[in-house]
Amino acid sequence: MIDIDKIKELDKDDIFGMIGAQPDHLRRNFADTMHQDVTAEHGVGIQNIVLAGMGGSALAANIIKNWLYDNFVVPFEICRGYDLPDYIGPNSLVILSSYSGNTEETLSCYEKAKGQNAQIVIMTAGGKLKKLAEENNHTLLDLPEDFQPRLAVLGGLKALACLFEDMKLVSSVDLRGQLINVADFLDKVKFDMSPDKEEGNLAKEIAVKMAGKVGVIYSGSRLGSAAYKWKIDINENGKQLFFYNTYPELNHNEFQGWMFPEKKEIVSVQLESSFENKQMQKRMDITKKILKDHGFNPIIVQAKGETEIEQLLYTILLGDYVSAYVGIQNGINPTPVELVEKLKKDLG
Repeated sequence: MIDIDKIKELDKDDIFGMIGAQPDHLRRNFADTMHQDVTAEHGVGIQNIVLAGMGGSALAANIIKNWLYDNFVVPFEICRGYDLPDYIGPNSLVILSSYSGNTEETLSCYEKAKGQNAQIVIMTAGGKLKKLAEENNHTLLDLPEDFQPRLAVLGGLKALACLFEDMKLVSSVDLRGQLINVADFLDKVKFDMSPDKEEGNLAKEIAVKMAGKVGVIYSGSRLGSAAYKWKIDINENGKQLFFYNTYPELNHNEFQGWMFPEKKEIVSVQLESSFENKQMQKRMDITKKILKDHGFNPIIVQAKGETEIEQLLYTILLGDYVSAYVGIQNGINPTPVELVEKLKKDLG
C-alpha cells in the first residue's frame, strides 16, 4: 500500500491539496467576477455555442455536455486545434478557454472569432487571453489561480454552468444550487480517498493495480467525460500511457482488437453508473463475458451519488486521486509535466 511518508517525500507541489480543494471551486460565484452582468438578453439570437480549448482547458466543456446532454437549446461544439468552424458568425457564442491564457491554438481561435464578429467569452486564469478580455471588454470567466489546468476543471464547470444558465442557453434551472450540493457531497467522500486514509482507500487500491502498466478506461455514455478525465490524469499525473473509449462505439471496433496479441500486459478499468440505460448496461456486461478469455478483466468502479451529476463528479474526483497515487507508485512528483513544457519551449 502507498504510505504517507512516500507521499510526503514525492509530492513536492502538494497535488493532493489541489485535488482536495476542488469541491470549493463549485462554490465560486462567477457572476461576481464578470466584467458585465450576463442576462437572458445576452442569449437572445445565439444560434450555436463553440468552446475552443486544449487539454485540461477543454475538459469542463466535456463535463457540462455530458451532464446537460439533452438540455442545450442550441448546438454546442468543442474545438481542439488552431481553427474554428466556418459557420461561426455574429450569432455564435465562442468561448476561448485556456487556463494559462497563452495556449497558441486557443489564441489562434480568438483571432478567427473576433474576425467573424462572434460573441466572445474568455475563460482563463491569466496570460494574454486575460489581457485581451480586459482590453476588449469581453466577458471574463476568471478561474482560480495556482492550479494545474487539469485540476481547475470544476471551476471551469461552475463558470460555464453560470454562463449558460444566465444566458438561458440550457433548459435546466438552478445549476448553481445543484453544484453547491455536489460540493457538499464531494467534501464528505473525499476523505476516504485522501492520503491520510490508510485502510479501505479505494483510490490507493486501484492505483497499486495500475502503476507501471499500459491501460484502458471504458465507460458508458453517462460517465464518458469521466473516462476521458481519468485518461488525461493518468497521462499527466502518473506519467503513464493510458487510453479510453466509450460504449457502444467501442463494441464496433476496439472490441475486436482484444484478440491479439494473445499475451497482454494491460490493465483495464470500467466506470459504471446506475443511471446508465438498461440496454447499455447489458452491453457492458456481455462485453465482459465475451472478452474474459482475451485478457479483459476490468477493475469495476461503481459511481456513488444520488444524482447523475453527483455520480459524474464523484468518479472524476476518484480518478484525480487514483492518478496522483499512480505517480507516487511510479516514484515521481505527480504535478510537473516536463515533456509538455519542453514541447512548448521548442515550439517557441
